[in-house]
This record gives sequence, C-alpha cells and structure tokens, in this order.
Amino acid sequence: MELITILLPQLLHGLVWGMAIALIALGLTIVFGMLDVVNFAHGELYMLGAYFGYVIIQVSHNFWLALCISVVGMGCIGIIIEVVLFRPLYGRDSSFHLLLTFGLGIIFREIARLVWGGNTLRVDMPISATVNFMDMTYPVYRLFILGISILFIGGIIYIFNKTEIGSTIKAAAYDRQMASSLGIDVRKLYTIVFCGGAALAALSGVLMSPIYFVYPTMGIDAILRAFIVVIVGGMGSVFGAVAASIIIAEVESLLSLIISPTMAETMVFGVLIASMILKPDGLFSKTGKREG
Repeated sequence: MELITILLPQLLHGLVWGMAIALIALGLTIVFGMLDVVNFAHGELYMLGAYFGYVIIQVSHNFWLALCISVVGMGCIGIIIEVVLFRPLYGRDSSFHLLLTFGLGIIFREIARLVWGGNTLRVDMPISATVNFMDMTYPVYRLFILGISILFIGGIIYIFNKTEIGSTIKAAAYDRQMASSLGIDVRKLYTIVFCGGAALAALSGVLMSPIYFVYPTMGIDAILRAFIVVIVGGMGSVFGAVAASIIIAEVESLLSLIISPTMAETMVFGVLIASMILKPDGLFSKTGKREG
C-alpha cells in the first residue's frame, strides 16, 4: 500500500504533465503537417498565453474568464502572425521560416521580460479542493487539467478523422496543389491551422500556470519537450504526439522517484536518442509522401 501511495501520485503527475505537453505538441505537429513549417516560436505562444491569463486574472479575479480570453486572444494573434509574417514566405526555402520563428521567439521573450520583468509570477489555484482515494490525497485541479486536456485532444482527433474539415486539412497537407485545383482555399486552411495551434499553446500555458508559475523563459522549457515528443511520435502525426507526450512525461515522472529531477529530465533525451536509432521516422510516423 505504501508503494501505491508513492507510485500512483507520480503516475498521475506524469499523465497531467503529458497531457499539457500534448496540447503544445499537437499545435506544433499540426502546423508542421499542414504548413511544412517547424515553428521555433511555438513555446513563446505558450508563454504569452500564460502571461495574458495572468494579466486578465489580476483585472477580473476570474481564472475561467482569463482562460477563455487568453485562448481566443492567442488564436487571433496566431492569425496575424500567419497572415502578416508567414504567408509572404510560402514557397521559399525552409530556412526562411526557421530564421523567422527563431527570431520571433527571441522577440516575444524579450517583450515579456520588458513588460512583466524577469521575476516569476504566481497564479493562484482556481480549485483548491482535494480528493481522497486509495489512501492518497490528490488535487482536484490537476484532475481538471487532465479532464479538459483529454476533452480537447479527443475533439481534435475526432475532427481530423470524422469531419469534412479534418479530411480537407489532411488532403491539403498531403497534396496542396491538388487541393487547390479542386477549389479548396489552402491559404485559409493554413490560417485556421495556425490559429488553432496558437490557441492550444495558450490553453496549455494558462492551465499549467498555477502549477509551474509564469516567467519569460517558460516557453523554452515547454518547447524542448514538445520537440522531443514530435520527433519520438513522428512529425505530423496527431496520435504520435499524444502517445509520445504520455511516454516522455511518465518516464520523467517515474525516474524522479529514484534519481534527482534534474537527472530525470536529462534521461528524457535518452528516450529521444533511442527512438532516433531504432525508429528514426518516429513511432507513429506517416509513410505517405507529401506533394506540392
């Protein structure tokens, strides 16, 4: 029983963190799958979402209002970024996008440091209750994060596999020229996808802010794991991003029981290296060749 009371909370912690990473990684992998762009600034969208949530909470004293406004607001910022900055670069060498997103990440971090300072900001837990089961006490808010993350991830998987818009996005991602010839507005789909990716990053940022706080470099910590997840799961694979998020988070969480948390974080790179050696294309990589 003592083993359960120690092991079970760590498993749950890993699952919650895995779902938060999955929200970030989903946006990253969907943008890559559709736009063929590796967005190095995606972590800063997560960071800005958390900061926007913090500001709205200070004004309204309502976490749930802040969550909704931040997600919608970052989605709108995603639209602006895609239309103004990304759209002129489509069709050019991928290095242009890499330099753009790398520079955007630096700019966003420095803006956050300039506006809010370099100190860590605290967000109060919106749900302070705990639940008792199996001789263990666990925060209800973490279970809420788990539930809402599963809801959103399930919704995204449903959209991509069961709806017309999902089929259209997948068709355009596979062959954009053919999709355009069939009358599909591919550029509009690009905007929708980038908006959704930014909104998912903001959702994760606000949800995790009461646990991991808010600071200018929080996006770097998150995007590092998200990139590992995307590589391990397979670039462009929605299911792979979710599965790899859980694997990576659980490895880190369980290893922290027997070694220091810092060493546990380092061991995550061991999973990445093993994956790249054994299955370089990712555990759930797509085999189809993209055209256009």
